[in-house]
Amino acid sequence: YAKYNYSLTEKINLYADLQYRNINHSIGGIDDDLRDLTQDHDYDFFNPKLGLFYQPSSKSKAYISWAVGHREPNRSNFTDTDPNGKQPTFESLNDFEAGYSVTTNRISAGTNIYFMLYDDQLILTGEINDVGSAIMTNVDKSYRAGIELMAGAKILPTLTWDINATFSNNKILDFTEYVDNWDTWGQDTFMLGATTIAFSPSVVANSTISYEPLTGLNIALISQFVSRQYIDNSSNDNRSIDPYFVNNLKVSYSFNPKAVKEVQFHLLISNLLNEQYETNA
Repeated sequence: YAKYNYSLTEKINLYADLQYRNINHSIGGIDDDLRDLTQDHDYDFFNPKLGLFYQPSSKSKAYISWAVGHREPNRSNFTDTDPNGKQPTFESLNDFEAGYSVTTNRISAGTNIYFMLYDDQLILTGEINDVGSAIMTNVDKSYRAGIELMAGAKILPTLTWDINATFSNNKILDFTEYVDNWDTWGQDTFMLGATTIAFSPSVVANSTISYEPLTGLNIALISQFVSRQYIDNSSNDNRSIDPYFVNNLKVSYSFNPKAVKEVQFHLLISNLLNEQYETNA
């Protein structure tokens, strides 16, 4: 790993991160279905990152960056795959990002825009193996693009409000679905074109309102909204999880006795409004 930073001016910096990784998977033995799992996989990855950082004032900053990343399959990707089907390989990522943030005594705000272009992205299929673990597979071309928004305000000396939200588009460019046909004991093939990546909601938003009526006592209302998620990569509404909005209440109290540095008590009430919802399927 190496990192280099160059100051063009007092307000503008160029930086470069260079990383080399070597990974080896060596698996031996027999699976519970008597299938021989013996296999070896060796990967060499070069992951560079280049960026420009601009700080026009002490209260604001901006950046733009480009990075390359790679991710290797894990052990379960190799052991859970169909030995007669497509074998897992590593995924490659080109990540383009730009952001801006500003901070004052009373407020803070920021935004980040990203475009992540993948080759052979490892994604969840919605299937599980014989012990209930999620199965992943490679898709040729896919991307994730979106904008992240963050803001915080000190409304009163004892009252703060922090919010963040991500709006994204997560797509497989040309997805082929394979469905088991129990009449023929084979599989039917469906060319679906562009579809939404499984378990990738287009909107995720969070809010935390914190109130400190007494020194050491903090009361926080924590809210989260998650938009519709598809449980496989077909973009079929019949195979999706409905949007949900959930609120949690957290109460914390801390004090400093002489015997120890600090004592903390926490009370958490999850799903304060008794919302019925699903997070998985």
